[in-house]
Amino acid sequence: MSQSSFDKIVEIVRGAMIQHHVPGVALGVVADGQTYSIGLGITSVDNPLEVTDDTLFQIGSVSKTYTATAIMRLVEMGKLDLDAPVRRYLPDFRVADESVAARVTVRHLITHSAGWEGDIFTDTGANDDALRIYVEQLAGAEQLAPPDTLFSYNNAAFAVAGRLIEIATGKPYETAMHALIFAPMGLERSFFFARDLLTFRFVSGHVVIEDQPKVQRPWSIPRASNPAGGIVCHVKDLLRYARFHMGDGTAEDGARLLSPESVQMMQTMQFPANEEEGDIGLSWMIRRLGEVKTIQHGGATLGQSCLLILAPAHKFAVAILTNCDHGGQVTAEGTKAALKEFLNAEDPIPAVIEATEEQLKGYLGKYERPSMALDVTLEDGSLFLQIIPKVDLGQEEKPPLPPPIRLAMCSEDQFLVAEGVYKNLRAEFIRRQDGKLGWLRIGARINRRVEDDAPSEG
Repeated sequence: MSQSSFDKIVEIVRGAMIQHHVPGVALGVVADGQTYSIGLGITSVDNPLEVTDDTLFQIGSVSKTYTATAIMRLVEMGKLDLDAPVRRYLPDFRVADESVAARVTVRHLITHSAGWEGDIFTDTGANDDALRIYVEQLAGAEQLAPPDTLFSYNNAAFAVAGRLIEIATGKPYETAMHALIFAPMGLERSFFFARDLLTFRFVSGHVVIEDQPKVQRPWSIPRASNPAGGIVCHVKDLLRYARFHMGDGTAEDGARLLSPESVQMMQTMQFPANEEEGDIGLSWMIRRLGEVKTIQHGGATLGQSCLLILAPAHKFAVAILTNCDHGGQVTAEGTKAALKEFLNAEDPIPAVIEATEEQLKGYLGKYERPSMALDVTLEDGSLFLQIIPKVDLGQEEKPPLPPPIRLAMCSEDQFLVAEGVYKNLRAEFIRRQDGKLGWLRIGARINRRVEDDAPSEG
């Protein structure tokens, strides 16, 4: 493929930016031995500067793959063991369920299979003890499902993984990451702290309110969330990182950072997830698009959104970074176009089927986890889902509460969001061993059914 193929993707992304009110984007592709990158739009609606491919963005949860890569480096050094209990390294580790705290392993932490509530964003300060305090405060983290039973996205588990990196290296997490990942990979514009990027061009996050993007404040996430989502970098560094994971474990200067076997292990199924995420490797989400195997991870922070997809066997990668809470639509449309253009690979959307009201009534009710409440109702023959966040992230400009979301059935217990910002997001009702509904998984998180709730019909 040529520059013209990349240019096609650029135009698709430009159109998506306009449609979804996204002020700025950085886009990059690795294909056919070439690397292409570009910046589009502006850094901030309040203080607009041109976005270039040197502009810094928050990559959010893509950071989890960096944390897992560092864990694997420490495993190879003999400082950590994937299948050792966390308590080997943190003897006082606790969550609400003592039996879980006693047996949860390092592998559980980086495969979203630990089963406790994962959306815990406690701000424990900006000092070097932030992660230690955060992990101590997980003593009350509620168990949503037993370990090894259900995939449920877990930010908190990656904070524990970050704390293990501190224990294994004797350094603050961010210092250890610079030594283990940033410096040896040549990631010269990858940071954690706002103080380190002030002399470079960077974006502000935005939240769309009444079709207008507004600057999101605060800019940074809490320090204790850095292992789960704290990296700031430009698209060129992100593509350099992607090239490492499409190689044999050596950096571009020839230094060996991981064995080929460890790189492959990260990209091999450790735990089944669902139709949307595919399977879980060591932090990577693994999906097959026909004959093309991809590994990927997305990220969303305070008004910024990112998606990185790799097809290692084809030496192909696409990265899209945005400065808007609606950026997920841009990353989805842009990466879909890139996969089709460069690899002729597509991720088909499941067909929708007609469902009777009798079929749908069984799903009605309330589902919840500590950070979210969900209410499933029936109106005019369709299921609707109302999402009610319970966590305040401290934003000055708070996103409006989403209206009820219409769900369309694809098959028994499987649904798609039918329209709106979350269109085509999967919603999956999960049954217990006795056949009764136990959970609703949406946005990769499981929410327990509230058993004594009366069904709601509109």
